Amino acid sequence: MPKEEVTIRRAPRMWSFMMTGAVVGVIASVFVTGAAPINPSVGFWPTFGFFALFGFVIGLALGGIVGFVLDARTRTSRGVAEITTTTAKKTPKPRRKD
Repeated sequence: MPKEEVTIRRAPRMWSFMMTGAVVGVIASVFVTGAAPINPSVGFWPTFGFFALFGFVIGLALGGIVGFVLDARTRTSRGVAEITTTTAKKTPKPRRKD
């Protein structure tokens, strides 16, 4: 059977890091909205929506940066494995005896 060497590397999923950063950004915007003085003519929810837009985008970008940094660190830790290629043979079905 032929043997072949392959490189194995575990890579982080960028989309998960970016979405986690976006959620953290929106949660942080709740605290920023609560800490900032709110204009009574505007109200809490429009102010939160304004901060949430920026929190989402900034969190998305920071999550992507964290994902890329972790991806760059995992590129150095690669492993090499040896695999064996096999082919399956089709076996005939046994006949029923009635």
